[in-house]
Amino acid sequence: MPGIDRDRDLEKAVFARARRLAAFLQPGVKTRLSIDVRVLLAHLASASGEAGLAALVRHEIRSRFAQLSSAQFNLLRFYVLAKLTRILSSPAILKKRLEAMNDMSEETSLRLQMMMDRRSKIMQMLSNIMKEISRTQDSIVQNLK
Repeated sequence: MPGIDRDRDLEKAVFARARRLAAFLQPGVKTRLSIDVRVLLAHLASASGEAGLAALVRHEIRSRFAQLSSAQFNLLRFYVLAKLTRILSSPAILKKRLEAMNDMSEETSLRLQMMMDRRSKIMQMLSNIMKEISRTQDSIVQNLK
């Protein structure tokens, strides 16, 4: 199944880049970004969770970090979406998080399925952000030459 292998390769690349990025982030920044992850998870668990995810990510990050360059914003957006994807990639962790939100068990299973469906859309967003970061890095290298 080539689609599944490609998705796993993308996941590995995303999670590896997120780990490298996490090594550079200060603990206070990670804490504020964790709040963003919780807000996004609650948003995705709601009935209207799919609508406006990109706008919500933008709003949450901008509200916690007022003065960011475009490159800094992309890195933080990537980190938040990678953390969210990590949660969505593990059905056991996702179910535990949803149950912690005091959902009923039938509703939890429906939301679990809905969240797994939305995971693929988030992976696409992460792929696009990785491409944008790469283009920015390539542009910086070209400017140095």
